[in-house]
Amino acid sequence: MDNYPTFPFDFEITRSKRKTLSIIIKSGKVEVKSPDFMPEVDVYQFLIQKQAWIKKHLTEQEVKLTQKLVITDGYEVMFFGKPRRIEVIYAGRPKVEVTDDRLLIYTRSNEPQALEKHFSNWLKLQASEYMTTQTIKTARALGVEERLKEVVFRKTKTKWGHCCSDGTIQYNWLTMMAPKPVIDYLIAHESSHLVHMNHSKKFWQTVATVCPDYKDLKDWLKTYGHRFWTE
Repeated sequence: MDNYPTFPFDFEITRSKRKTLSIIIKSGKVEVKSPDFMPEVDVYQFLIQKQAWIKKHLTEQEVKLTQKLVITDGYEVMFFGKPRRIEVIYAGRPKVEVTDDRLLIYTRSNEPQALEKHFSNWLKLQASEYMTTQTIKTARALGVEERLKEVVFRKTKTKWGHCCSDGTIQYNWLTMMAPKPVIDYLIAHESSHLVHMNHSKKFWQTVATVCPDYKDLKDWLKTYGHRFWTE
């Protein structure tokens, strides 16, 4: 291929000691991972084959970027799956309160970073109170309460929850914005790993014993979870 084709998107080719080609699309950027030895002409042929797929995923990411969470006065935020309109109230001591239809943020500053910090700290506290208690109850229902070491919280991009081999269960506290059945599904999922440290058929059967409609709830989190992020 003497003249390389042009594409309606920018991309970067990263070479390493891998054996196959792959494409990663993240934050609107396209990265082509290529083996060191592969001729550039083959990389471009691969891009031509994948062009429609790349354009589709770039469009999907553009849409998701418009749905990012905004923590500021007058905007809506979800808590237990119900939208609450944010109301910023100037006060000496920061705190957050929730009503049936509003989320009140008391703060000295209405800067986005300050509001996000107050909201995040409050949401983490809500997660600690609700998800820890429910995890203990679920582990007890599964007969594996003694295997549960502790429940911790961390805001990770890759997973909503994780169960370590030592019995520590980790959750992303942003999950508290999801509807309660979705939160309970995640708890059922991670608690079931105390029984099966894999995603085998037996594992999903265990999940189903405490969360029969787990498939729909799992799909909900995959479809709408991006709306819980500000970045």
